[in-house]
Amino acid sequence: MSLTSTSSAKSPIPIVFDVLGTCFSFDPAIDAVREMFPEKFSSEAHARSVIDDWFHSSQRDFVYLSMNGGYTPIAQILKATLPRVLQMNQITATTLTQDDLSPVLSIIPSLPPRPSLVECSALLLAAENPSFQLMAATNGADKTTRGFYKSALGDEEAEKWMYFSCDEIEVAKPAPVVYEAIWERLRSKALGKDGGWFVASHTWDLYAAKKAGFKTAWASYEEHDLASDVWSRPDVIGPDLVDVAKQIIAWETKKLSSRSTAQD
Repeated sequence: MSLTSTSSAKSPIPIVFDVLGTCFSFDPAIDAVREMFPEKFSSEAHARSVIDDWFHSSQRDFVYLSMNGGYTPIAQILKATLPRVLQMNQITATTLTQDDLSPVLSIIPSLPPRPSLVECSALLLAAENPSFQLMAATNGADKTTRGFYKSALGDEEAEKWMYFSCDEIEVAKPAPVVYEAIWERLRSKALGKDGGWFVASHTWDLYAAKKAGFKTAWASYEEHDLASDVWSRPDVIGPDLVDVAKQIIAWETKKLSSRSTAQD
């Protein structure tokens, strides 16, 4: 039996991507906060550490609220917590309003893509034998997320993606029920019978995804160090989304070839 005939009846392999931090970047906020407080930031690295603190502490607050029945959309948390982060990092001495901080907060609805996202999407959507179905699974809002992808990829390509927002079930990642809901969405489209992948730049996200039955792929450009003694190792590790995509294609091609050989 040929490789082509073996794969032709198979549905695409789902690949689920985290969105905030993995596919889209908060980097414009770094320039914005430096412009607002030029006397406070001696380097880009200092500003980056403050913005990273903002993003990571907002994720923490998002999860902790969700755990205690107080689910709140993450955009609201980002807006509410930036004044606190600036005070904690001794950038401001008093609490600023959201209007005061609009140069930074205004970037949230229009985050830019990671440089490797466009090529990664094109590569995976063009693949055949095996083919892939891409999904964005986000702690953010559905409408905002679709806007990110349309801006980055164009309307036609963005429409080829599937989308899942934690707002739909009002539970934050990495709660197990979120990954179960993602599987349910995929299976409702007859996807995932032979498994699927989860791609993220956050090891905590991948740990939960692996526990839920996904193969996992880590892009190293945000955390840099796996801390594998804590989170264990993903199935695939790469410096960016294109490298990760190529490794997933190679993995699935090898698996498909092995099955074809076994059936001959």
